[in-house]
Formats: sequence, C-alpha cells, structure tokens
Amino acid sequence: MAILQEQSSKSNNPFLEQVKDDVAPAGTWVATIIDIRDQFGVVRPSFDNPQVTEVVDLTTFLFGFRDQAGQPHRIASKTMRISGNEKSNLFGFLKSALGAPPKYGWDYCEMKGKKVLLTVAHEPRRSGQGVYPTVAAICPVPAGFAGVGGMPAAAAAGSAGTAAGGGAASPAAPLPAAAAAPLYPVAGEVLDEPLPF
Repeated sequence: MAILQEQSSKSNNPFLEQVKDDVAPAGTWVATIIDIRDQFGVVRPSFDNPQVTEVVDLTTFLFGFRDQAGQPHRIASKTMRISGNEKSNLFGFLKSALGAPPKYGWDYCEMKGKKVLLTVAHEPRRSGQGVYPTVAAICPVPAGFAGVGGMPAAAAAGSAGTAAGGGAASPAAPLPAAAAAPLYPVAGEVLDEPLPF
C-alpha cells in the first residue's frame, strides 16, 4: 500500500504563522533573535535520496528588526539540522552569528535576545510571482554600532537630539522612550503589534 504524503519541506519552518506574508526589506539591519525553536523527530525526505525518508532534529531562528521608517519586520532563518559537525549548516550559522566557533555542550538557545547584524536578500519565487526574503548573512554587531531600528546608536542619538530642538546631540544624549523598550519579548508575554525590537 502506498500513501501519498504532503511534501514536508513546506511545513518544517515553525515560524510561518509569526512571519505570515511579511516581505522584510532587503539590506543589512541590526536585528534581535526573538525566538529559537527546536523540532525533534521530524520525518522528511533524505537529501541524498528524496525517495527515502529520514528522522532528524531541526532548529530555526526568528529575527525581528525595524526598518528606517520604524516598521517592525520578522524573518526566519532556514530550518537547519541540529548537528555539531563543523561542516553543518547550523555550526556555520552559529560561527557567523557569534564571530567564533561555538563551544560543544553550550545551549545555543541562550542567544535569544542577542542583537546581530543581519543581511536580508530577496530571492525570486519558483512561480515567478514576486520574491521572498532570506537571511543572506549574519554576524555580530560591531563594537560601537549598537543600533536602534537599523541605525547606528550615534545616528539614533543624533536624531533624538535634533528632534528635541537642540542642534547636534551629545554622545550621552538619552535615546527616545521607544528605543529604551526591551529588545525581545519577556517569556510568556503576549505581544501586540508593534513588537518591541
């Protein structure tokens, strides 16, 4: 007996409901890792032979950032197999995000709330109708570039100072109240738009 099963690759990403149809703008942004979701015992077609299924453990990262207009966006990473092999996608992803190889035995879910520099690219859809956003690159936020809403901190402070009616803002100028909000959701908190990142 042969049972036709739906292709599982479309449903592997656990953040489809949060991202919905948001097409995050292309470019490089200061983003926050707002969630990391592991899935265990997922049955999917084997990479080497799609006719054969395999059982794997997978992980996916969800990022949030604000564009230059202050609009919030969410984007999920590709779903990656949980593997400590140095050639694995997850190992390479963590190495890029941390700026150094991850240590074995370390829980990468500790990265929730961490800010990173995220490059978003637009890829054409297979149907030829429109594009979808992908995470093209990731790296740690450089020192002195603790950004707010995609802008360096100095630029954000400068715009806050000029908006308040003063000329150039001092480096110690406080950020606006919205920028002082937490950068990631508190556990168990139910969030309405806009998200606090």
